[in-house]
Amino acid sequence: MIVQIRAKRPLLDVVAEVLVADPSASLAEVAEAAGISRTTLHNHYATRDELLVAVGHRVLDLWEETVSKAEDGPDGGLAALTSALLPLCPQLMFLWRNPGLEKVPSLAERWDVGDDVVIAVMKRATERGVLQPGLPDSWLLLSYISLLIAASGEVTAGRMAPLDAPGRVLGMFLHGTGTRPAPNGEARE
Repeated sequence: MIVQIRAKRPLLDVVAEVLVADPSASLAEVAEAAGISRTTLHNHYATRDELLVAVGHRVLDLWEETVSKAEDGPDGGLAALTSALLPLCPQLMFLWRNPGLEKVPSLAERWDVGDDVVIAVMKRATERGVLQPGLPDSWLLLSYISLLIAASGEVTAGRMAPLDAPGRVLGMFLHGTGTRPAPNGEARE
């Protein structure tokens, strides 16, 4: 007889995924998905707002851990960062879909630090000639994060293999979707 042991996932990870899938999910639905009673959930988090802030801190813990492990490379660390962040996107979606959380002081500072680390990687990539100079940090960050979200969604939907996702994100981020015009401005044949 083979016994399967299923690792229990951290409560706040489950909550993040439930609320990304259905932002209007009730606390009863959240508790059910986590395999606990609503009373148990309320014993840990008295209000929905308290739960949301706790999930925000959990996601930022994962974000900080992930970006700290991304190693520098010839591209400034862009490839390593992309590979590291893609698996985290389901949790990051929680933050991106709850923009009011960035007004919570304890979360806002941590969120900015995570963004700053990503921007630092992009600055290194620019210094090394990988990214075009002169682009605003905010544009680079939002474009990059949008591509991470899109790739994560495609992986989740089964339309993209997880191992293909980092290359697709980097390809789109670095080269866009257009063909390159000929040097004299005429269309290529």
